[in-house]
Amino acid sequence: MVKNLNVARMRYRLEFGIDESTGKKNPNTGKAIKGFNPHFTRYAGLWTLNANQAITLAGANIKEAVVFFIRHDLQITSNYKIRKGDEIFIIDNISYDDGLSTDGFDLITCHREVVKHG
Repeated sequence: MVKNLNVARMRYRLEFGIDESTGKKNPNTGKAIKGFNPHFTRYAGLWTLNANQAITLAGANIKEAVVFFIRHDLQITSNYKIRKGDEIFIIDNISYDDGLSTDGFDLITCHREVVKHG
């Protein structure tokens, strides 16, 4: 799919994980507090969307879309969330490369998770 990308653009270290119990309890309710728990990391770069892709994502109600490219890796599924710095992203789609060559890359389309309080 995406061949011969410049690996020098892979300057972000993404954490892939899921929301799990942090071992802490909410003092007001006594319920367990869930938080992002990283399982593994991968280097990634940002993929620039063309106008057609941006319009398609907007039509699917995916706002603030970001596309990362990583080395081909079938371990990454849409069950994971991504943390980049202080931001958490929800995976919307993964376009896996065929993985037949050593220069295979996958595209991960995601959007920023918005935490609603109150």
